[in-house]
Amino acid sequence: MFEQSFSIFSILLFCSSLCISAVNGEFYSSADKMMELENLEKELVIATRNFLTDQEKQLDEYRSFVARVKREHEVAEQQGDEYWELPLNTFRLTRRLVEDWEKLHAQLEDNPITNTYQAVLDIIAKEIGFPELDDLRGIARGFVRLQKTYNISASDFAAGTEFSTGTFFLWRDCYEIGVHLYDQADYKAALEWLILAYDMLEEADSEEVKKFNLDVLEYLALTYIELGEKQMAVDILADAVPEDSSLPALHTLKYLEKRAEKCPDQEEEMDWRANYTILCQGKHLPRNEPEDKTLRCYRDSKRHPFFRLAPLNVEEAHRNPDIHVYHGVLSDVQIEEIYVAAEDKTKVRSTLHGNRVSDIRVSQQVWLKYDTPIMEWLKRLTGAISGLDMHYDELMQVADYGIGGQYTPHWDYMSSLTGEYELMGNRIATVMYYLSDVEQGGYTVFPKLNVFLQPIKGSMVMWHNQLRSLENDERTFHAGCPVLEGFKRISNIWVHSTRQEFLRPCTLNKNE
Repeated sequence: MFEQSFSIFSILLFCSSLCISAVNGEFYSSADKMMELENLEKELVIATRNFLTDQEKQLDEYRSFVARVKREHEVAEQQGDEYWELPLNTFRLTRRLVEDWEKLHAQLEDNPITNTYQAVLDIIAKEIGFPELDDLRGIARGFVRLQKTYNISASDFAAGTEFSTGTFFLWRDCYEIGVHLYDQADYKAALEWLILAYDMLEEADSEEVKKFNLDVLEYLALTYIELGEKQMAVDILADAVPEDSSLPALHTLKYLEKRAEKCPDQEEEMDWRANYTILCQGKHLPRNEPEDKTLRCYRDSKRHPFFRLAPLNVEEAHRNPDIHVYHGVLSDVQIEEIYVAAEDKTKVRSTLHGNRVSDIRVSQQVWLKYDTPIMEWLKRLTGAISGLDMHYDELMQVADYGIGGQYTPHWDYMSSLTGEYELMGNRIATVMYYLSDVEQGGYTVFPKLNVFLQPIKGSMVMWHNQLRSLENDERTFHAGCPVLEGFKRISNIWVHSTRQEFLRPCTLNKNE
């Protein structure tokens, strides 16, 4: 009577669509992973809609059964003893109590539709995985990185003025960002978002929404006291909570009144921060010496026979050390082939120290061997452009940066050589391919050289990390700026110094 009505076909179809590879670690640091989550939610919507539809059908069956029983009782009351004189009626009553009600109770206790839906969720959790609290906290930290780097206030961020899509934040978005920042002890940033959330609530028309004011005020008070402003913390709650109140906020107020003043920790500012921020915004630093007017763009067909018929389009971004951009070296088709080669690899979160993730580099990477046609061609192309021997090169790294993804200033050369690197030598050169455009942000910047480079899909950037003497060149200190809008994909090939002595020989000038 109460058969399972959930479509087995729809479940199988849903399960078969889960072809995304299993995930290791977080989602937010990868644009690709966030796209996977979008597809995941679409599947959840389908599965939940099917679940609710089938639940409605089952509830309709329950209602129909209850209504039918009720009608039988009404007939029994009208007919009195005559009703029970008919054997069929006694049979029906007994059958209902022995079979039908038992089935109904069994389904309520162990609903096959609910069990099937839970099985679908279990499949998703196993095959794809769900975001966790660390993802939310990571995104909140990403907002703060973007604010600091691009000088964006929380109110401008929330109003969507910095984004081409015109997206905007609701009060709850601002409140939860503030809470996650508070939980991570970034009290200064949390304060700005919590104040914004409170202001939005004050402007709300709905009284149902305004009832959350006290929740926001509690976090505001707790934030103020962590910032060393005890009186402000007490005043905020004292004005909002009557003394005879039984609200939990009254206990928070009593706690704040008794708590000692706190001296907040001072944030340590990195010496590179100011230059880095200016360059990330696409601005040059004030120049202490005249601008190099000799930098040029030109076409090069003589570097290698490879370019005789298709000259390189070269842009000089800096001289001594040389930083050159080679435009249009990869086509969209070739970039897609690189993506295909990377699809089967498990992405790894960068800067993972044991179980602790650092925000020095917020991206995910895979490493590709030169064992496919596109990878073999890339290795030949890199050697032809760089003029270096490619025998001692590393696997190509493909990196994927999501919103707020970055790599703080660093050097590519190694401070010491161990293991296989004693034979390979240090990273004499970096070759970086831009595999995507970026809507906003994501520049490659050199704070010591006053250089910023905008990612341009299909182009390649190259610089030497060492002088000809193989001394490390500290001027190549560089960074990947946070992605403000869109996503950023790059690939890196590091070429090592062994076997380069005749291709890039030393000169009599050790500083050259």
